[in-house]
Amino acid sequence: MSDLWMPGAHRLDIGDHAATAGGPAKAVAHITWDKNATAAEPADLVPYEQLVGHFGRGAAGRGTAPHLLWDPFTGRFTQFAPATSRSKSLVDRAGGTRTNRAGSVVIQIEALFFPYCRVDGKAYAKLTDTPCKGWAGLNAWVRSWAVPDNWPMGRPADFTSHRDENTWEHAAGWYGHSQVPENDHQDPGSWPAFEAAPTGAPVDGGIPGQAARDPLGAQGTRLPRATD
Repeated sequence: MSDLWMPGAHRLDIGDHAATAGGPAKAVAHITWDKNATAAEPADLVPYEQLVGHFGRGAAGRGTAPHLLWDPFTGRFTQFAPATSRSKSLVDRAGGTRTNRAGSVVIQIEALFFPYCRVDGKAYAKLTDTPCKGWAGLNAWVRSWAVPDNWPMGRPADFTSHRDENTWEHAAGWYGHSQVPENDHQDPGSWPAFEAAPTGAPVDGGIPGQAARDPLGAQGTRLPRATD
């Protein structure tokens, strides 16, 4: 049986649990995007503990908390809700397609990152430039919930939106926030490649031939989300 709580993650249960609606199992990749920085003017990464407090203890943050906060620089994780509960990290409009609940699980991960964040004096343009510590364990835990190692809308390679409601409703796998219907955020911009599953090689089901654009072609600002 799969673990409701990711092994090794700090558990900070915010208590706001609700069932998902069923359907293809999904994971949604986000970055926290707490600051707008540039190559010319990088900015220090926001402390992990600050984001833990925001999502886990602040009233506003609890209303948009993901399942997991991931620090790709240290491999730390904090989990705010069990895998079988919906979280509230996506806009979910009344009368529209389900987003936060659209699967047997819809596991949402916020990577602590923004473009050109600075850590120990070094600036990182993309999430995939970071050490991505802890990714193998995260990938394995999400896979244990029957989320396949594929990107139905293509593995994120830039900050451009690519959304298709029919794909979202019917295809299991990983999605970027930039690929979820009813939403307008453009993250995560990039995401690490899948690790090898125990019985085979890594599977990365991006759309063949999808062109990679400038990964920083559209800067953004973290905005409040309507929640479900």
